[in-house]
Amino acid sequence: MGPLKKHWAIVFTMKLTAINSSIRTNCSLSTSTVLNKECLSSAKMQRILIKHDRSIIQETKVKSTKALKEAYAFLGLTLAFSYFVFWGPLALFKIPTSSFVNDVKGSSWAIALFLVGGFVPSLLAIFLTWKKEGVSGLRILGRRIIQFKLGWRWYVFTLLIVMAGTAGQLTINKLLGNTFNGYLFLAQLGSFLPLLILGPLSEEIGWRGYALGRLQTQWNALTSSLIVGLFWALWHLPLFMMMGTSFHESGDPFIGFLIKMMASSIFYTWLYNNTKQSLWSAILLHWLYTYAAQVVSSGIARSPLYNCLEYLPYVIMAAIVVLICKPQTLSRTQKTLGYTDNKSDSSDNVNSVR
Repeated sequence: MGPLKKHWAIVFTMKLTAINSSIRTNCSLSTSTVLNKECLSSAKMQRILIKHDRSIIQETKVKSTKALKEAYAFLGLTLAFSYFVFWGPLALFKIPTSSFVNDVKGSSWAIALFLVGGFVPSLLAIFLTWKKEGVSGLRILGRRIIQFKLGWRWYVFTLLIVMAGTAGQLTINKLLGNTFNGYLFLAQLGSFLPLLILGPLSEEIGWRGYALGRLQTQWNALTSSLIVGLFWALWHLPLFMMMGTSFHESGDPFIGFLIKMMASSIFYTWLYNNTKQSLWSAILLHWLYTYAAQVVSSGIARSPLYNCLEYLPYVIMAAIVVLICKPQTLSRTQKTLGYTDNKSDSSDNVNSVR
């Protein structure tokens, strides 16, 4: 049962118990005809309230079911565009594109197809938001993108996640007897700004801005994170077979990437839920994480053992977050988080149950 439906079911049960108890108590004490009439009138009113609460529960179920279907439709369409329109054909026919880590360059049309394909999650989310919620929905989405006031500690946590994960991977590389040239972090700074667009902005409006909140109307935060992480990784799959991409050129194994993405998705949800659904929190983490991962992948010596161990730092950190904040919301300040249809409530997309 989703967090919203579970909450309303508990509230309804408590109200029903209290109302029945009140009716039994008042009516058992009533001896006169006048009091009995008042008792019956009160009972009638309370039954109306029960019926009203039932309608609220039903309406909540309908909305959460609709939101979940919208999330699944988005995830399915995103994979379909990736596999059959943009990246899939490039990978299938071994057509080179472009890379930030070497001099591999493909034809201009292939590079264009590669770049446009990277914007599918965000472009699709923007289109679906406009289609279902109109201009008001787009305004709310835009405000969440520039919601920079996260609180200093969440900026610190974002940096710590990337630094700790990167340090863990470099430590594993060193323990296996390999070296790493730290100068690569400076040498590849030219790709830092482009990576803000080619990754964070081109994806996060979809993964966290559209899918995550809708999934949380039915599933808890941990399950929603893993679902988004699974589709997020599968969306990248053609890049592992596409000539010129950093995934292909560095020989990253997809299974390790899949586990790392599903673990990392927990961090994104943790930040997102604790910063009032700020998309900037997800964009910033994605930006820093992508750059660090690119540099590390270009400078380490891969081996079968390293490929099995490289995702462990992120899995360990994700497990710590789940243990501390609990899987229901991954948040210590809000008990229930989910998507609210902007047509009915445009104030905020957070449902908080006290």
